Amino acid sequence: MFMKKAFIAIGSVAAMSIALTGCSGSTTGGALGSGDSLVVITSQAPWNPAYDAVVKAYEEETGVDVDLRPFPNADVKTQVLNDAQTGNHTFDVYQVNEVDLAQLNDSGILMPFTEAKAGYTLDPEIFTYNNVTNWNSETRSFSADGDVTSLPLMGNLQVLMYRTDIYDDLGLSVPTTWDETIANGQAMIDADAARYGYVQRYQGIPGAPGVTYDFAGLLHGVGGSFFVDEGSDWTPAFNTPEALEAARDFRELAKLGPADPKAVGQAEAIAAMQGGDAGQLDVVAAAASSMNDESSSNVVGKVGYAVLPGAASASGLWNLALPADLPEDRRELAVDFIDWVTSEHGMEIFAEAGGIPTRDDAYDAEGLSAETSAYLDVVRESAPTAVGPFRFTFITEFLTVSEPIIAAIAAGDVSPEDGMAQLQEQVTQVVEDAGYPMG
Repeated sequence: MFMKKAFIAIGSVAAMSIALTGCSGSTTGGALGSGDSLVVITSQAPWNPAYDAVVKAYEEETGVDVDLRPFPNADVKTQVLNDAQTGNHTFDVYQVNEVDLAQLNDSGILMPFTEAKAGYTLDPEIFTYNNVTNWNSETRSFSADGDVTSLPLMGNLQVLMYRTDIYDDLGLSVPTTWDETIANGQAMIDADAARYGYVQRYQGIPGAPGVTYDFAGLLHGVGGSFFVDEGSDWTPAFNTPEALEAARDFRELAKLGPADPKAVGQAEAIAAMQGGDAGQLDVVAAAASSMNDESSSNVVGKVGYAVLPGAASASGLWNLALPADLPEDRRELAVDFIDWVTSEHGMEIFAEAGGIPTRDDAYDAEGLSAETSAYLDVVRESAPTAVGPFRFTFITEFLTVSEPIIAAIAAGDVSPEDGMAQLQEQVTQVVEDAGYPMG
């Protein structure tokens, strides 16, 4: 039954890449092998070397061989769906982008960990990022009373970066609200201390988490949300005072940046800070290391890090999960691998090699440099109050609506009031089409 749901969603796209999955298989070991090896899919990302270091340590300690197979980020989901459809069991462990977790859980493609290991319980040191680990199949949402179906691997969160030298020169304080952030940015421009008082991604990409992701941290930080109550009442909440406040703040922040906000993607926002043009930047923590890269940064040693104003960082996680129909003789080894990777030891190796750990105790790793600890300490502080804005099955349809409208608000092409009204109307239709309860 789960396959029927999943493959209605991907249609012919998956069919075109079935051959790719099959060709990447091995005739020995792997999911159908002797039990001393694992095949694990992963994404191609800048943090892959950190993951490689963890896997190498796991192999050395356990004697288990791991075939880590990287695919472009956009192809990972298709490979997972193909694997479920064909029943080939090519992969013992899935790596899942946070935005895909709801669909894969709802389609029955992921196995509850208790089915792989009786009595399984979640390690309390692991950050759950507002229950991303636990899926409630009855409410079709993530909640503490749900089944553990994944563990977070890469704990990417939004943080605020700021120029410490400019803050010192102007006597500015680290902001805890968006009003303070706007005031700081304006002060920088007025003093001609920075070309831009604030930058972030404003570019909209229909169907993808671009500007909507960056807006989410602001929205939740002023007490708003996309929906009234995920899990029980999916009525859109864009017609609330909090949503309107967030939209107005978003436009004011955009005025502090480049003249054409719609042309500012994540890469452009990061480059503005690296180049010394921006005084403040809202971006994922994974970008922090680039600020101290002497080969590409003009602001080495001049960037500070702070919890996002409002303390509601949007999460952008990669997670480890089990295939629902993984053969019984493969299950315990697969879940043990996930547990090892996300253990204190595994996550300390991950952090020391440049990854962002997903458990609290790993942030005390002895091998961390002062530069790395500076931003990881902020991520650690942000994790308990982080929000997951894209955890629902109709994510593509939602983002197709939200991206152009939120980008238009930032650019001043539509007023905050009209933009929020458009979102309320159009997202309501998306929720109705998806069959989620409202009211």
